Amino acid sequence: MENELIHPNSRANQFGRTELERKLRATMDEGVFSHGWIIAGPEGSGKATLAYRIARAALDPDALVSADSFDMPETSRTFRQISAHAHPDLFVAERLWDEKKAKFQSEITVETVRKLTSFLGRTASGGGARVAIVDTADDLNRNAANALLKVLEEPPRDTLLLLLSSAPGRLLPTIRSRCRRVELPEMPDDAVKDFLISEGVDDTTASSVASFAHGRPGYALTLTAGDGVDAIGLANAFLKATQSNSDISKIISGVTGKAGEGRWPVFRDTVLSTISDGARSAALGMPHKMFPKNISAGALLEGWENLSRLVVRGEAVNLDRGQLIMAMAHDLRSSMRGSRV
Repeated sequence: MENELIHPNSRANQFGRTELERKLRATMDEGVFSHGWIIAGPEGSGKATLAYRIARAALDPDALVSADSFDMPETSRTFRQISAHAHPDLFVAERLWDEKKAKFQSEITVETVRKLTSFLGRTASGGGARVAIVDTADDLNRNAANALLKVLEEPPRDTLLLLLSSAPGRLLPTIRSRCRRVELPEMPDDAVKDFLISEGVDDTTASSVASFAHGRPGYALTLTAGDGVDAIGLANAFLKATQSNSDISKIISGVTGKAGEGRWPVFRDTVLSTISDGARSAALGMPHKMFPKNISAGALLEGWENLSRLVVRGEAVNLDRGQLIMAMAHDLRSSMRGSRV
């Protein structure tokens, strides 16, 4: 497969959400589609892809090719305009790029929401709907959230607001109460694997990545497009070497330096999630491929807690990554030592 990921605004399909789309499409066709929606789900679950599919449907319902989905030909005018970030009746509120700091801002500001409000107050160029996507509502600062609430309280006619959120419980209660909510649950590993294969990923890689993606197809695809596969392999090697008290110098070299920048987040998350999964399996009396059968759930939980705190502290003070990984290995060994049941 190619390393370039398809942006959600250019993706023509959505995998594994057929029944959800059927229900949403029926709601839209019945004319009872709410003006405000929270699309909730973990990062990489397909929230943005669904939002853009709904946006296309709202802006150009005549271009839809199916009565029970939001499928639209990539050759249609609306699809091409949205893909090019050029549709006059779609506004996307997101964190802006900071030229001075050469990175994205940490939050969506009130200025951006004011532009959204002004946009919604205009007449649609096509005489139909105006759609705004907030990607993500989790990034709204307090002033921006309050400004958005005013729009939700008195929405202009023929407008649709789609709020993406990985943590909807943290949004203002008043925002939640004025929006309908659609959940994108985690998908089975087999379904994620099938999705990856449909995207051109080989069977072996798809199997490996699917088991670490925790039901998130978009996140899984991101792993295959970058250094994710290598990072997962290094994380597995780290866990095995830690338990056998083997040398981890080669593992450290793979996650440090310039080459390791892209691997570290996946390495860190994979180590922690694997330990957490192991603790859950041990508590249920089920085997886990990474840990011995007689390891206790308490030992793994202690290891997860210790490593989680260590990673937070280490990243906060910019601790040398090699030293951080060595400390992770030491703490995990200490937690697991003498804890067999």
